[in-house]
Amino acid sequence: MVRKKMAKEDVQKCLEWLLNTQSELETDPFGICKAAILEASIRQQNRSTELLRYQDNIKRVMTRHKVSDDDTKEISNSYESAMAISSKRMSCMEVLNGIASLEEHVENLSHDFDARAVHLVNVGENNKHTGSKSQSNESLVKTAKNCHIAVRNNWRWIDTMLQCSQVHLRNAAMFHEFFHEVDEVEYWMNTTLSRIHLTFDRSKLSGDRSDVKVIQEEMKDMLLAYLQWQSKVDSLFDRARDIVPIQTRLEKIQEPRPVVSLTDYKTNEIEFNEGETLTLLDNGKQGKWLVKNSRGQSALVPSVIILIRGPSGDALEAVIRLRIQLLAMWTTSIKRLGYQMIAFMGLVFRDWTDQEIQMLQCMNDKERKELLGVLKYIEDTLLKNWNGYGGFEELQEKILRLRMILEETDGKATAQDSEMLTQVVVQIKALKDLLNNYKDFWAYWETYKGIVELLKAPKFLLVCDKWDELKFVTSAHFVKFWDTTLDVSNEDLTQATSVTLFETPKEPFPTENRKPVDELLVCQVQPLQQEEGELDALDGYEEEESYQTYEETTVTSTDQVMSSVEEERSTFVITSVTDPRDDDKELSLQEAIMLGIIDQTTNQYINPDTGDVCSITAAMNDGKIMFEFTSRKKIREEKKSYGIISIKTTKENRPYTISHVIDPSSEQEMTLPQAISKGIINKTDSTYRTETGELISIDDAISSGLVKVEYHNGGDHPEAESTTRTYAVHGVLDKKTNQKVSFADALSSGILDKESGEYVDNVTMDRLPVQDAIMKGFIKARIVTDTSKLDIDPENKMVVEKFASAKNKLRAAKALRGMNNGQS
Repeated sequence: MVRKKMAKEDVQKCLEWLLNTQSELETDPFGICKAAILEASIRQQNRSTELLRYQDNIKRVMTRHKVSDDDTKEISNSYESAMAISSKRMSCMEVLNGIASLEEHVENLSHDFDARAVHLVNVGENNKHTGSKSQSNESLVKTAKNCHIAVRNNWRWIDTMLQCSQVHLRNAAMFHEFFHEVDEVEYWMNTTLSRIHLTFDRSKLSGDRSDVKVIQEEMKDMLLAYLQWQSKVDSLFDRARDIVPIQTRLEKIQEPRPVVSLTDYKTNEIEFNEGETLTLLDNGKQGKWLVKNSRGQSALVPSVIILIRGPSGDALEAVIRLRIQLLAMWTTSIKRLGYQMIAFMGLVFRDWTDQEIQMLQCMNDKERKELLGVLKYIEDTLLKNWNGYGGFEELQEKILRLRMILEETDGKATAQDSEMLTQVVVQIKALKDLLNNYKDFWAYWETYKGIVELLKAPKFLLVCDKWDELKFVTSAHFVKFWDTTLDVSNEDLTQATSVTLFETPKEPFPTENRKPVDELLVCQVQPLQQEEGELDALDGYEEEESYQTYEETTVTSTDQVMSSVEEERSTFVITSVTDPRDDDKELSLQEAIMLGIIDQTTNQYINPDTGDVCSITAAMNDGKIMFEFTSRKKIREEKKSYGIISIKTTKENRPYTISHVIDPSSEQEMTLPQAISKGIINKTDSTYRTETGELISIDDAISSGLVKVEYHNGGDHPEAESTTRTYAVHGVLDKKTNQKVSFADALSSGILDKESGEYVDNVTMDRLPVQDAIMKGFIKARIVTDTSKLDIDPENKMVVEKFASAKNKLRAAKALRGMNNGQS
């Protein structure tokens, strides 16, 4: 017990010492002048030595006591934190000492001023001349006066040069401060923003309202962070225009360049005024530069009076790099938040149980219409940017199922759990607010993306083949291009996006158009697409908000569409080229290049006389360029199978009269009064009792052929209306294996009944209409709004007529009363 207490005390002492040391490091001033910086450097060196020595003390504590893993981790983190601060201060002190060393030069210069002034005064005392008696006093006075003016002007000239040097001092300070800040901003921006990409854990989402608040708060915090970094980067961008390229004053120029005079200057060789633009011819000699004015005069002049104007190309490239890096990380966050939001919506739009379906169908008309509007808003908003992402496609299926549940209500359900229904409604409505927050986040990102894209010809460009492979390449590799289409196909967020910058590319930029000069070996990827049906219409959705109270006859037809895509890499060598000026003359590839007929850089076939240009590929297709294949290699083959289910619903609004009823036990026809007397028809609640005693609505009985009716034509009743919805089915649930199978396999194994158009549970052998199977998630489908491109084979169609009434029991009751009155 005593040893454990001692161990705890020793651990606490270590932590307190490290905490105090870190606090001293954080608050200790760096100093401003040379002496203060020297003192701070000595203190920092002593603390660094103490930290290194204290590591031995920590090891002794660890060895003497059995320190817990938590305490060990805490001590280790505290020590590493203190060492990191100490190391940062040491590097900063090195920079400050470099600046402070200039103080000695200033002191020496000040001493030289004093010493030179005293020396010149002494020289004047020793060299005094009174002149001869015959000399004119007037001429002597005039010469003395001119000497005095010259002395004053030359001291003023030295002062002017000091003022010019003050300009260079300010420029040098701004240059160093700017790039020092750029380095710090780049490091901390990448460090802090890259960490927020690693926080997403889909398994922690539960689908309740608390998740909505968490995601919304995360969006707000993340947006604030990006806007703060944007403000910082934009501030650096504004300052970059004022940064003078100091390094060019130290490097010998290769070509003449314009410069500006900081003061007036006049000698026998050259004369110019303050602010005049000159041409710098040579800066190889330290302190003296060769310049030329607009009048053609040239001479060596003090370099201190010459200014090389900004902006600095390096400064602009640095802030452009920061902007692109910020855009890259912001784009990753757009993806990550989208993944998180879609995953959460997938939990809200879950696979509903039979009890939940009945509960949803008892929703009142106002809430039903409102939720249908929310579903349409969610799908339309996400479809623009997330179409093609697998998670969104799954969400579309779930939205479709919920929409069908809300639209396929029978009007008889009563709420059994109003609290659960209210909770579902509130959750779904909250999704609209969540999506609006995401749209705001997207709007800020899109605005910033537009700003970055307006940059003119930067040295470094962001190449976006895939967002998780971001990199910089020099613009010398290619003609500038931008690809900012958001790639949402890859949702791997286990690693943060890293942006790597190479001043000189370490390897050639990969391109299929790069060819050696002496040989044109063309290697292309040619996609070979063979499609029996187009699935471009799989995107989109049209909401039908009209409130129908009609009988519906549904016709279901199915078909299968196969999609096959192959990619083949073909390598071929050009054997000859037809001279466009003479079709009968054939040239070798080398001759065509030398004559300018083949341009390897732009991959063009050119007529030198007329200037007509076409691509090499077009020239090959026209027979202008002869080639031979050397190899073919299939690099990808992909086949997909989609099932097509069309549901035709006929909505009947005409009144009808029941002519006779089928006895469920004998299957014989009987009159309505007979059916009522036998208890087969209940005219109170308009139901039909089957042989097993199950009660079904009159409308369902009519649909099943158990009740025969005659429709009344004419009057104010409109004719029957028909609507067709087509669904693309990419999977069907096999209950035995609990795996998703293709549409074709579902047909062959009997999971989908081709004759009845029903889904068959191959475990219980229960049958479900396709609408119910889609609602329950047994059939994975998405709605197709444009069916014009779907080529359906009539032989593969199957048609099932079904009568479904969602809400209108009134006509059935009227028909029963009317028949009863007619019989009485």
